[in-house]
Amino acid sequence: MAVWTVFEPDEASDGLSAAQWADKVVFVRERLSWSSLLFAPLVLLRYRLWLGFVLYCVIQGLMALAVMHFELGSRVWPLFLLANLIVALELPGLRRRKLAFAGFEETAAVVAGTLEAAEQRYFDARLAGATRQPMASWSEPLATPARASTAGPILGLFPEAGR
Repeated sequence: MAVWTVFEPDEASDGLSAAQWADKVVFVRERLSWSSLLFAPLVLLRYRLWLGFVLYCVIQGLMALAVMHFELGSRVWPLFLLANLIVALELPGLRRRKLAFAGFEETAAVVAGTLEAAEQRYFDARLAGATRQPMASWSEPLATPARASTAGPILGLFPEAGR
């Protein structure tokens, strides 16, 4: 099973029909991008991550200049795959940041085997009358549950509330 993060367009798109709105919803799969291990620049271009592509090219160019300057030869070619590994690991995060910058709102996480199953689960729950509530930010404090009053002493390592 895979985990998909769901992004909806901002509030300005409320005038859209349900079909137009559904076409704008983006699902980002949270996993290692295996295709990026060999084709990182093409994957960055496929998702239109222009800044990531430029940064990738600059890093690869600087590494090529360092190899030529220090005359390291062909023994360091695996070093060039390090940038591909970084892109493969960080691709979902790059996509999430790009969508957040473009005004999309992270609204849900869906667990499903395929993209079609994730879309089906999300839209069934979303259009069945579930209210739109954005996910809580990590920076927001969590609501603490009310403590249950105990008649006797608390067993364990934690002190009683009044002491």
